Amino acid sequence: MKRIYKVLLPLYKESEMDAEIEQEWLMDRTNQSELTLHLFTKLLFRIAHQWATHINLEEYVELLNKIYQRITIRKVISATTGKAILCHPTV
Repeated sequence: MKRIYKVLLPLYKESEMDAEIEQEWLMDRTNQSELTLHLFTKLLFRIAHQWATHINLEEYVELLNKIYQRITIRKVISATTGKAILCHPTV
């Protein structure tokens, strides 16, 4: 969530982020100790719905894709040397 916050709200202070993420987790977890796949997809939909300008599937997908590209670390393996290179995103 911190990475998503940094993409969507880059001026947020770290301490504010921590407090808000904790509060959201307490509200969203519905008495569960961990995030299930069902709850995860529900929360991703909520993010897309809150941040998209229109209620539009293409816009939701574009927004979530942009977030994904900005928070995901990729591992690239050289075909010639077999050496792995980590490509860190610019958050």
